[in-house]
Amino acid sequence: MSRSATRSAPAPTPLERLAPNGPDAMGREIAAGPAGVEAALGAVRESPAVGLLADAARVILVGTGASLAVAEVAAPLAGERWSAREASAVALGDLDGRRAAPGDVAVVVSMSGRSPESRAAARRLAQSGCPIVALTADERSPLAAAADVVVATPIGEETGAATKSALSALSALLALAGELETDAESAARLRDRLRATVADVSAVAPGGALVAKGAEVWAVGFGPALGLARATSLLLHEKARRPTVFCSPSEFRHGPIEAATRSDALILLDPGQIGGEVDGSLVAYLDRLAAEAAELGVGLIRIGPRSTPPIAVDGSLPLAVHVPIDESAPRAERVLHALVRAQQLARATAHARGTYADEFVVLRRIVRAADDLVPPT
Repeated sequence: MSRSATRSAPAPTPLERLAPNGPDAMGREIAAGPAGVEAALGAVRESPAVGLLADAARVILVGTGASLAVAEVAAPLAGERWSAREASAVALGDLDGRRAAPGDVAVVVSMSGRSPESRAAARRLAQSGCPIVALTADERSPLAAAADVVVATPIGEETGAATKSALSALSALLALAGELETDAESAARLRDRLRATVADVSAVAPGGALVAKGAEVWAVGFGPALGLARATSLLLHEKARRPTVFCSPSEFRHGPIEAATRSDALILLDPGQIGGEVDGSLVAYLDRLAAEAAELGVGLIRIGPRSTPPIAVDGSLPLAVHVPIDESAPRAERVLHALVRAQQLARATAHARGTYADEFVVLRRIVRAADDLVPPT
């Protein structure tokens, strides 16, 4: 055997490790997300839920974990009739101080359809006379069986993290709100544009390296982007073992900023305007936050259409990474692209830290299902 034949293969480069068809389940599932979006839009296109929600006095989105995060992204985009509630707060007695009223419809989001908290919330809302729409990947699940209408988004098994499920659930919610076109041609175009974002990993790798080195990490955003910040925080906790605080930019500027240092990282979720016109005051506010982070020497990762202007600090340029999304895309599509970018960032961080692992450890070993929240029938 020749000496060359015994040589081991060269170690993959950072970009090769982040390839969409890479060895980890999270990468493969992020790559499958755009097809999941296309399937979700098809499910909405054929669903009676569209008419049911159009006639509702209010639409209550309910979820926990990643499902709550996507509900919090969708609700501000859908308008004042829509709101998001945490499932256990509903299930344990309306702990958020809000109650369903006649004419309301609840959309309960659980991709597995087995979350005890979400199922208990659905039962409580149904007992108050609220029709239940189940948004789930499993139309044979307990949640689906208890619902009045099921919107099934078939995504297949998911073992890396809540990526393709979150993306398909968000697209379904936005389609139910009338914010995304559901015809086959539009769905295919959106799928292809999202695939282009998935394939562009080079823009995310530097941000992953920056977050991986951060002693403390914050994820911030306004409106729908606050839900994106929650989703980012969940993924960084789960896959990168990187504790991450999520809050609005103003909350960060009035408290947590006191703890920020040069060894930290700030993730700014900025998918652009909710409305059609650019609000100069919002642009200025976010640029002001970026400047303050630069003055402190905090590493900044800005996910959005606008990059942060370079700001000199003591004669040098602060470390900042821009992860782009398309400004020309419609508002609902921008948040889908931003969610893909957040997922890519979490994956890149996990690989940079060497913490990535498929499935979960603590959630499977320690966290016990709260089945007692769902009373027997």
